[in-house]
Amino acid sequence: MPLIKSTSSKAFGENIKREREAGKPQKQAVAIAYATKRAAQHKGNTMKATAPMKKASAATKPMEVKTPMMHEHKAKMETHKMMMEHHESKMKQHMEKLRAMKGKK
Repeated sequence: MPLIKSTSSKAFGENIKREREAGKPQKQAVAIAYATKRAAQHKGNTMKATAPMKKASAATKPMEVKTPMMHEHKAKMETHKMMMEHHESKMKQHMEKLRAMKGKK
């Protein structure tokens, strides 16, 4: 039987049951059920049908709403920037040493 592509707990349990009946071990059945649930979320079903839609207030700007992924990306960018600045300062130090060594010859 095909798996149910849904984010509901009922569908999740049913998918585990179907995979177990197909002869899969418990851990593998759970992993497959989670993957199916995750795939359903990525196809635009991120909100449950019963959840009411919230309207953005006039004071809320679209750029103020940030997802966890955006925060992670921003943190990584800041880390990369700090690393780049560190490497640039080290490179300057090495270049100064090289110039000093060439000047002594």
